[in-house]
Formats: sequence, structure tokens, C-alpha cells
Amino acid sequence: MEKLKITIVQFRRRPLIDENLWNAISLVKNKTDIIVFSENWLSNKPIALNDYSYYLEKIGNILDANILGGIQYVYDNGYIKSVGMGYIDGKLVKICEKINPSKAVGERNYLVEGKYVKPIKVNSWYIGCVACVDIFYPEISRIHALNNADILYNPASISNESLALWHSTLQTRAAENVVYSIGVNNTNTVYPDNRITAGGSIVFNPHGDKIIELGSDDEAIDIILDYDYFNYVKNRWAFRDDLIKKYSIFYKNNFL
Repeated sequence: MEKLKITIVQFRRRPLIDENLWNAISLVKNKTDIIVFSENWLSNKPIALNDYSYYLEKIGNILDANILGGIQYVYDNGYIKSVGMGYIDGKLVKICEKINPSKAVGERNYLVEGKYVKPIKVNSWYIGCVACVDIFYPEISRIHALNNADILYNPASISNESLALWHSTLQTRAAENVVYSIGVNNTNTVYPDNRITAGGSIVFNPHGDKIIELGSDDEAIDIILDYDYFNYVKNRWAFRDDLIKKYSIFYKNNFL
């Protein structure tokens, strides 16, 4: 089975969309299979869904890579949603929606709850997008695992004081579902309540071991994910098999 080269991009969001777009492009230095972004890296304000798609297509074509474009506040049929889009093999695809808007930052006052979106396929890998705070709802990650996800991708905006909690949650989701988990965060970006995001994007392997942790600087880092190691852990641990054999009916009856 093939390996997958992923480029994680984290940076401080600026006021202008075009400034953020070209900053992102400037950070990516190497040829890669897929580039992954954080939450609202284009804009902290809602934009038209077509505009979001336009910018993802533009960056994908310029960098000649597949793009997982984080999640973005968008106007969709008269509502504001937090939506994740990707540009995969030259086509735009929806990758997720935020199912549980954040209570802590007041998103429930203006965001419509999203719906579950199944994993997407990139090369031979299945990637399940879990939108920011949704990573703290284990059922969402479990459903992705039941739908054959090899990777959980969590585009997020996490404050300094919550960084350790976020990391430990991503580590747990990796081990309990036997998946790679990738968390991508903004750096030095101000919350509505004036807290500051901390960077610290991170990757765990299916054994729950940390592969890489970024600091607080603006940067793009390449990592290689190995499918043979995914199979090794899956064959060694029973967690995923038991999820499928013993608990899938619970999720189908209650969530699917």
C-alpha cells in the first residue's frame, strides 16, 4: 500500500482574504500529495460558498496539489454554516460540516448545525473531516471509522489554554479508532472573546504516538503517513474490529 505525503499549513490569519491566500501559497515549498489547512484561515467572516470554492480551486491549481481547505463560515441557502471543502483530483468536494457549533465562542447564536459527511478518498486513503469542536464528540469520529476512515482530519481554532486538552483528545481519537489523526490550528489569531490561538498543529499515528508537533510559528511542514503501519496496528489491536462487530448496530440505530 502506498504512503501519503501531507503538508500541514498553519499561520496567523490576516484581515484580507487575498493576503491569507498568498501567505498560504508562500509557505508551501515542496511537492506534496495533499495540503491541509485550519479553521477559517481565509476569513473570520462568512463568505459566499462559491467564493470559498473559488479560492480552494485557485490554490490547488497554483500548487498542483490536492487541498483539504479546512472549514469556513459560509453563506449557504440563506443560512450561515461552517463548511469544509476540498479540491481533490481537480474536483471540488464537500468534506464536512460543523455539526455542533461552539457554545464557548457564541457560534450557536448565528451558525446553523451541520450534517455528517462521509470520508473522502485521496489516492488509496480514506480521510474523515471532523470540524473543530466536533472532535470532542467521540461519536462523530467513530462513525468515520465505521465508514473506513484511515485518517481523521481536524481543522480547528484552539486557544492557548485548551491546547493540551485538544492534543490529548486527538491522541485518544487516534488510538481508540486505530487511525492517523491530524489537528491543524491557526497561530496568533484572536477569538471573539480576545483569547489567542496557539498553533501547535499535531499528528498522531494509529498507535497514539505523536509523529510531529508544530510550535507557534507560521509554517508548512511535510509528513509521510505509512499505510503498512496502519495495517500493523489494526491487525495487532482489536479496537477497530470490535467497533465494527459489536457496536456498529448502535451507531446505525442512533446516528447513521
